[in-house]
Amino acid sequence: MLSKLRAFWICLVVAVGAASLPAQDGHGATAQPGGHAGAQGHGGMHTLEMSASDIFKHQFSHSVPYQIWPLDESGKPIESPYAVYNVQPWQWICLGLMLAVFLPVVGSFGRSPGRFVRIMRGFCLWIRDEMVYAVMGKEEGRAFVPLFLFTFFFIAFQNVIGLIPSAGHHFPAAIYTATGTPYVTGALAAITLALMLGFGIKKNGLVGFFKGLVPHGLPLPLVPIMFVIELISLVVKPFALTIRLFANMLAGHLVIAAAIALVFLFAKMQGGAITSYLTLVPCVGMAVFIYIIEAFITLLQAYIFTFLSINFVYQAMHQDH
Repeated sequence: MLSKLRAFWICLVVAVGAASLPAQDGHGATAQPGGHAGAQGHGGMHTLEMSASDIFKHQFSHSVPYQIWPLDESGKPIESPYAVYNVQPWQWICLGLMLAVFLPVVGSFGRSPGRFVRIMRGFCLWIRDEMVYAVMGKEEGRAFVPLFLFTFFFIAFQNVIGLIPSAGHHFPAAIYTATGTPYVTGALAAITLALMLGFGIKKNGLVGFFKGLVPHGLPLPLVPIMFVIELISLVVKPFALTIRLFANMLAGHLVIAAAIALVFLFAKMQGGAITSYLTLVPCVGMAVFIYIIEAFITLLQAYIFTFLSINFVYQAMHQDH
């Protein structure tokens, strides 16, 4: 259903845009030939006056985080330590949706739940049994189940929210995938690193943890080298989590934006001729195809991030494994 809805929106937006061929700035203000953009715009040109690089830059600019508060009278960001970016409200919305979805799940025990609640309970049991318990065991993993349940669904909800078609190019009409920025994925990975260090040291002791980084039985000259390598590996693991989630979520949006930009590029190359409409079919078809793949990636990336985090934390606690 989401795929069909997204396809409809893409076709509608592209068809209207190809017909009028106006260029919009990064904040959604339409620029007329020889005129100026709105208060929150940066100015712009008619599509036929734009260069090929400008067309693609315009499309890709919608995937870049930008400050939405505080702004001055002209709509320009004001420097502030409490600045709010368009990424943050969508995370708050995600938390609100999680509460709305899982509060009925929590209250469903002891009575017959509805179908949706049963599905979400099944998801929770699957994460508990097939992810946490499968790696950590029931006794040790029980304490970590709430944390990794939250991690999985927090990422999944953010990814799914990013699939909803936007009604405009500026917040709140423009829906942004929060996990499409390294600031969000980096913060999540930093929590995993803190868990690795915290529980690893708690389990093995400060000296024992760092001593356990080096495999037993190594020749003495290799010990310093392996210690440095393992320290680097300790940092590389959360770094890989950051890049994997961020890159996968951003890449799908960029490919879809590039496919849509091709419509305007071909229109420019043909001088706005009626034959430029023929490019709608392959370009929009490619965008819809990538969207379907991206819909699958949303849950897959939540699974990968969570499952790797479980493994990294467990390995830090049990270095002999």
